[in-house]
Amino acid sequence: MRPSLTATAIALVLPAALVAVAEPATAAVSEPAPAYSLEATVSPAPLTAAACASDPTCVAAPAPRGGTADDYAALNQAITAAAARTRPAVLAGDGTVVTPPVTATVLLGAGAYRLTKGVKLPPDVDLRGAGIAATSLLLDPTVNWKNFSYSFLVRPADLQEPGSTNLVADLTVNGNCRTGAGAPEPAALPARPGETCDFRTALGTNGSTGGGIAAGDRWTIRQVRFTNFEYFKLWISGTTGVRVVDNRFDNWGGAESDGEDNIGGGGRNDGTVIERNQYDATARGNFFDFTNAARTTVRDNIVHTTPAVAAARGVTEYGNLYFEGVAGATVTGNVLEGSHIVLQSNARYSHVAPNKDITQPRDTLVAGNRILDSATVGVAVGYEDYLDADGTGGTTGGWDDTSTDPADHVVRPGGGNVVRGNVIERPRQSGILVYGNPAVKDTADTITGNEIRNAGFGGSTAYNSGVGWFDTAGIGVSTGTGDVITGNAVIDDQERPTTWYGVQLGARKTTTAPAGTVLSGNTTTGVIAAPVRTAALAPEAPTGLAATPTGLTWNESYATGNPIAGYRVYRDGLLAADLPVGSAEVPGNLLDADAASLESVPAGTAGWTAGTATKVSRTEAAGAVGAASLQVTATGSGQLSAYSRKVPVTAGATYTSAGSFQAGTTGRRVRAGLAFTDAAGKVTRLASSNAATVDSATGWMTSSYGAAAPAGTVSVQAMLLVEGAVPGETHLLDRLGLVAGTATEQWTDPAGRAGGYQVVAYRAGSGDTSAVSTF
Repeated sequence: MRPSLTATAIALVLPAALVAVAEPATAAVSEPAPAYSLEATVSPAPLTAAACASDPTCVAAPAPRGGTADDYAALNQAITAAAARTRPAVLAGDGTVVTPPVTATVLLGAGAYRLTKGVKLPPDVDLRGAGIAATSLLLDPTVNWKNFSYSFLVRPADLQEPGSTNLVADLTVNGNCRTGAGAPEPAALPARPGETCDFRTALGTNGSTGGGIAAGDRWTIRQVRFTNFEYFKLWISGTTGVRVVDNRFDNWGGAESDGEDNIGGGGRNDGTVIERNQYDATARGNFFDFTNAARTTVRDNIVHTTPAVAAARGVTEYGNLYFEGVAGATVTGNVLEGSHIVLQSNARYSHVAPNKDITQPRDTLVAGNRILDSATVGVAVGYEDYLDADGTGGTTGGWDDTSTDPADHVVRPGGGNVVRGNVIERPRQSGILVYGNPAVKDTADTITGNEIRNAGFGGSTAYNSGVGWFDTAGIGVSTGTGDVITGNAVIDDQERPTTWYGVQLGARKTTTAPAGTVLSGNTTTGVIAAPVRTAALAPEAPTGLAATPTGLTWNESYATGNPIAGYRVYRDGLLAADLPVGSAEVPGNLLDADAASLESVPAGTAGWTAGTATKVSRTEAAGAVGAASLQVTATGSGQLSAYSRKVPVTAGATYTSAGSFQAGTTGRRVRAGLAFTDAAGKVTRLASSNAATVDSATGWMTSSYGAAAPAGTVSVQAMLLVEGAVPGETHLLDRLGLVAGTATEQWTDPAGRAGGYQVVAYRAGSGDTSAVSTF
């Protein structure tokens, strides 16, 4: 199944310019997850030897022989004897039970039963121990490891009977990954974390050798401890009605495991119930992963992980819950510490049966869970298909439809999932994320009544879902029509907040966006930027942040189709400055801010000259950034231009011009440029395209352009252009600058400190902000 490295769910691709690592500071501390314990919570006491002796259907297995002796033959003989005492159920033609079955039990004594071959349980034969810490089944691969290749210590016999049941209870299964280890002794770290299992090194076994238990139809696995395994601990595939209750997963007593899932399988199993189980921080792999299953219930389980164990194994996270191609699941009341829940399709597997046809996550309820300190997103819902050889996606079908065309596959659409009433605290990314391919989602999802606290804690401000970039928010949705997001509370109560938005609609760097999303009754407290972010309207992020002795400089953000209204500077997540376009001084500003000196000289003598069909003058018109701005007036049709005084340059060095524009009448496309002059007087003019940057009469629009000085250049001028003017119209120019390098924005910190800053550009009109740039 899915490996424990969950970058498969949320692919983390973090370029340095977009990464802000938050220091875990003073987040509110919630109640921790209940401690891991072998004590039963809902299970009855183990069967006693006296009770077995008085029951004609119970067979007491011989005591284990100890040492290296093989107990397989004796245990198998006891199972055979018990099978002779069973009676199958008698069923009517409609499948109802006419005569209940008679089940038999094999009772194991205290001690370790060493098995060189896995045992098979016939229908209606139970296997019970003297207690979870008293009886163990120990895998011994030394006689013939192939007895356990793709196999298990306990599995169903090949014979199946309708209506039969089996119980495995009150014992430990031990895979012997670390030779002789696995005693029920608490541990903080596994032994030699992440290293290959001992018998693989010694015997040359394959990586799928020696699992714990493979369940059959209507099996119950109860109060079983799984430890020290190379292969899957509990495998459930192609079954009906399996119950997994009150079990334990750990690597105590010097044990370790390989990375396969603790509870894994799928195979269109139906009606599996997984409840009241516990997963210790020393365990390895995902807690749960089903692929292709229906009506799965996962409730009231407790999962512990720790960063120390993850780091010791060289992974980012483990212990997660994966529902891949699972329909109609119920995921409630679980407490997850350091892990998270993922609903996604089975499209990431090899596209052959049983994963040729694709099932999207559908009609699943995720409710009432507590998700603490997840390494990525708290709850992720992903929709994904693959393309056939002809470049098209799958043909829409239902649960019972399968493709017979080798050139096509069936895709079963998703949606209708409900994420309700969960508490998600301190996820390193967003709290809840819905993302993926809108073509394979035909029903709206509902996200309601969740509390997300301190999203982005210790993590990054931006991350790649594989189908678009998200910024840290309580809830992010990038696909679907009519999704309902209502009554959620997004809270950041840290001294240094890390939650940038309450809800993010749409992802950046993707062509798709959600439509018709219903937002109602959501609240935000302490978020950094805004309650709602619309990624489709966001400008590009500022680049080139650098420290000055008392503040910052950075490059202008290119407006694309989203005009920039200004920049906001944050210090440790708290707003330090709001800088509307035109309000901050460009380093090397070429426009004197002293109104008296500007107006005391004839037009143009302050160093600015008119270009084609323009007239340049000083004005104190309303809207001037300083006491006065330059005003260019068209004397003919075409391009207006104004040039600064010449500034000496070094050939090959980069220079950038910038200017803020405001239309006095009709808004026009505006752009900045550079005019380089060489020693012979030859002028080379270069300018930005800025196809979307248009000035208006209500605010300032900034354009910038940078280029390397050509060979032989001795001077450069800033060149500011207004396109398509008609005679008589006017435009104001201010905040005019020419800098060596690219940094045309700056901010001085009145506190005189440097470091811990984040900068965003924000859009005119909607106020939507860019991704975060961090210094």
